[in-house]
Amino acid sequence: MTKPFEGVAQAREAGYADDLRGFSFRRYGIEDWLGLVLLWVLGILVFTQFFSRYVLNDSVAWTEEVARYLLIVLVFIGSAGAVRRGTHIRVEALEMALPMRARRLLWMAQDAMRLGFWAFGAWISLDLADRMGVMPMDSLNASLAWVYWPVAFGFAMMTLREAWWIWRRWRHGDAPNTQDVLA
Repeated sequence: MTKPFEGVAQAREAGYADDLRGFSFRRYGIEDWLGLVLLWVLGILVFTQFFSRYVLNDSVAWTEEVARYLLIVLVFIGSAGAVRRGTHIRVEALEMALPMRARRLLWMAQDAMRLGFWAFGAWISLDLADRMGVMPMDSLNASLAWVYWPVAFGFAMMTLREAWWIWRRWRHGDAPNTQDVLA
């Protein structure tokens, strides 16, 4: 498993740290691009809130609420990206202590539990988004469903990405790590 920023020092020494020849748009999923856009919008909203409050001494009331909701949406969209990359936090101490046969059984149980959890979250969030369609936001004349539908989308994407991981992992072998499966 590679570590973050592994090889950066060697790349700088070789003089090609800023070389983008290996960059590929295909490497990133829809979750990553959507998360990037949401992060920029969130940053602009927070800057607008800061500027209007401390420079103009007249706060724009809706920016705080919308920034809070965007952060919630960003968490769930980002979680779908983490499922796509297989980078959610997990404790590997037990599985490393088990023999391979027991490890495979543990992986099957983990896969089933993760897929069930994401699917349950998608189902609950779809129901909640439908119910929140009549609830207004505090400072805007908009429905709270605008917050809950992206959360449902995030859970649905996590479910689909987890199903893809399970299919890919068991089709190509017993590799729970991203680098082993996607290599």
